[in-house]
Amino acid sequence: MFANLRRSAAALVLLAALAACNGNDADAADGGGMTVEVTAPAAESTVQVPFDVELTASVPLGTTESGKHHVHVWFDDNADDYQVVEAPTVRVTDLAAGPHVLHASLRNANHSPAGAETQVPIIVGGTDPKAPSPADQPDDPYGY
Repeated sequence: MFANLRRSAAALVLLAALAACNGNDADAADGGGMTVEVTAPAAESTVQVPFDVELTASVPLGTTESGKHHVHVWFDDNADDYQVVEAPTVRVTDLAAGPHVLHASLRNANHSPAGAETQVPIIVGGTDPKAPSPADQPDDPYGY
């Protein structure tokens, strides 16, 4: 009788272990439940260059050297022309006027996809006339 109970208990433990492994495999395929979100600019909003992209991730962001995750940000179909973002905010300083799709992809420290991506359509209305251009910056930071 005890032998049957032990076999039944062992079978239940094995089934639980297999179910846990199955769940982990599913999590690995979908980024382990990791997320990345563009919190600004909002979808369909009009922005002026320069503008800030604000990101929220379910894991801490940091430098690739630290082993933490980071985000690749690019526009439209230019996935090979991405910017590495190691903080929750990045400034965009050069983007043509018109409609664009902002892409954000959560990445592992080695730049491989972590499985979480998002995209946000935006409209660039041009350059912010109040933003100083690099040519307007004095060589002397004190203005002398």
